[in-house]
Amino acid sequence: MTPDNLFDPELYRKVRSPLTEASTLPGWCYSDPAFYRREVETIFDKCWHFVGREDEIPEHGDYLTFDGVPGSVIVTRSGTGEIKAFRNACRHRGTQLLRGSGSARQIVCPYHSWVYTCDGKLLRAPGMDCALDFDTGGYGLTSVTLSAWAGFLFIRYSTCGPTLMEWLGNMPDFFTDYVPADLRCVRRISFDVRANWKFLMENALETYHTGTVHRETLGRQQSEPAATEGEWSCLRVFVAGKQTLSVLNEDDGSLPVSPHIPPDQTTSTFFTNIYPCTQFVFAPDSMWWLAVRPESADRSRLEVGSCFAADVIARPDFEEKVQTYFERWDIATPEDNAICEAQQTGSRTAPLAQGRFAKEEALVHALANWVLDQVMQVSPRSARP
Repeated sequence: MTPDNLFDPELYRKVRSPLTEASTLPGWCYSDPAFYRREVETIFDKCWHFVGREDEIPEHGDYLTFDGVPGSVIVTRSGTGEIKAFRNACRHRGTQLLRGSGSARQIVCPYHSWVYTCDGKLLRAPGMDCALDFDTGGYGLTSVTLSAWAGFLFIRYSTCGPTLMEWLGNMPDFFTDYVPADLRCVRRISFDVRANWKFLMENALETYHTGTVHRETLGRQQSEPAATEGEWSCLRVFVAGKQTLSVLNEDDGSLPVSPHIPPDQTTSTFFTNIYPCTQFVFAPDSMWWLAVRPESADRSRLEVGSCFAADVIARPDFEEKVQTYFERWDIATPEDNAICEAQQTGSRTAPLAQGRFAKEEALVHALANWVLDQVMQVSPRSARP
């Protein structure tokens, strides 16, 4: 049972309190279809969505698809080398054109063989020669707004709103020393998770759980939030005496730390959330992302991408040593997914219940309030701790 008016501000008064006084979001925020529909309208239709790296589609015709809540999108490299984004739907009768990733110099509809170029132009439309006033020039693929930072590609479904750089705020400057443009994606894996998108993001924004959920794997971690400007948050994470969090055991041999990073950051890993649901993790020796793609109120798709600097990938021992990094992600991610699914079950069991925040959950509290800012149509704050 949930309240009749889910969007009455009084229901969330305790969430709006300062961290040490605040209550968590009620369970219905994670399980009620009506609350989820409002999130789609006020958040996912309008925000910037991370879709992948430029280096994943290096050649003409290379493409990847992004299946966001507002619809599937094709991101492809055209013959001129420009990367473009289009709605993944034929202009004839709306058939999905491509799935997953791959390479195709022309995009051919699997239903009636309409053919498009990689820059979205309709090249051929078999059987349409007798249609009155039909001009192929008027039936190209529908463009989607695309922008990039340091090789990271983002799309936005709406045609207006903040630019990507406005959305990211001071994030590009914050990570300048990590030279993100030099990164290359070496692996991408995905998981179906039976949990609301917020549970996945909240879990990634605190180390309070690490000593329990990851007791036998990652172990207990320490953290502190970093000040940010723009639509993102950041958590500095470290373990005393451990140089990198990217592997389970440094004795197995980790890859070298970037020479560009200041000495005082070489033992820190920064876990970010580009609102609403993209996490970039910058470690001294690697970078990875967690991109959460909501599918319903209680189900999400999680994609994990692994990146390393180009010169590190060129090392003769890279293929051997990178396996220890893959092991870390392949063990820790399912542990996180399982605890999020347990939270989802609990939210349905007690939809009216609210808990309290620990001091290590400052960014979880910030995300809860950011979501409320959007669904309640309140202007978001420009800076967050």
